[in-house]
Amino acid sequence: LQINIFVVDNAIAFDFARNADITVTELRNLFYVKIPERLFYGLTRGLSNDYRTVEIVVDHSPEYGRMKVYSKLKQQMNAHAIYRGMKYYVNKAWYKESHKSIPLQIVDLFMGIVVFLMEKSYLNIDDDKPIIKTDLIYRFLIEENNIDLFQQHINIFKWDGQKDIIHEVNISDYLSQFMAFKTQFDINEMTKIMRIRKPNDSTKDIRLKMGYSNNQLRMLLGYLDQLDGKGRNTFIMKNYYKNFKT
Repeated sequence: LQINIFVVDNAIAFDFARNADITVTELRNLFYVKIPERLFYGLTRGLSNDYRTVEIVVDHSPEYGRMKVYSKLKQQMNAHAIYRGMKYYVNKAWYKESHKSIPLQIVDLFMGIVVFLMEKSYLNIDDDKPIIKTDLIYRFLIEENNIDLFQQHINIFKWDGQKDIIHEVNISDYLSQFMAFKTQFDINEMTKIMRIRKPNDSTKDIRLKMGYSNNQLRMLLGYLDQLDGKGRNTFIMKNYYKNFKT
C-alpha cells in the first residue's frame, strides 16, 4: 500500500485569500477543484498499461457535500485523464464515514503521525497529551521494521504557494529528529526512575513519584520493561498475541 500525503501551508493559503479578497470558504472551494487534479494525477499515472476504471473514496464531510466535492472529483479527474491521455476513467467518487471504514481510519492515523512529526508537536513536554502521543508513535515506529516501511511507503508532497510547484518532502529528516529527541527524553526519564525506584515499590508508587498521570501508565510500563531487560513493547505485544493470535 502506497500512501501519498499532500500538505498545504495554511498560512500561505490564507494570505492568498486575503490578497484576492475572497473568503476562506471560497478558497477551499477553489482548492477542491485544483488539488485533486494534481494529487490524483500522481496516484494514477502509473496505474496500468491497460484501460481501467477507478473508484475514489473520500472521508465524509458535510462541507464536501455542500461544495459538491464528490462530483467535482469525478469530473475533474476524467477531464484530466482525457487531456493527458491517461488510461483510466473514474466511474465513481463517493464517501464513507471513517468510523465505519478501517482503511480510512488507517489513512487518518498515518496522516496524524506525519503532521505530528512535521509540526514537531513532540517538543511540547509541558502537557501530557503530546507526551503520550509521542510515546505511542515511538513505540509504533520501533516495532520490527516499521521505520523502514514508513519511509518506503509514505510520500509527502507540499504546496508552498510557489506558482505551480509541488515539492516532495523527505520524511526521513522529520523521523530522525523525532527519534533523536525521543531517545534522549526516554534516557532522562529512565534515569529518574532508577534513581527514585525502591525494591518494594509498586507500579503505582513509581507512577506517583514520577508525577505521571493515569494516562501515562503505558509509557511507564514500557520504561519498566526496558529497564528490566525486556523489549519496550513487551506488555503491549502480550495483549496483542492474547487477543489476535489465539
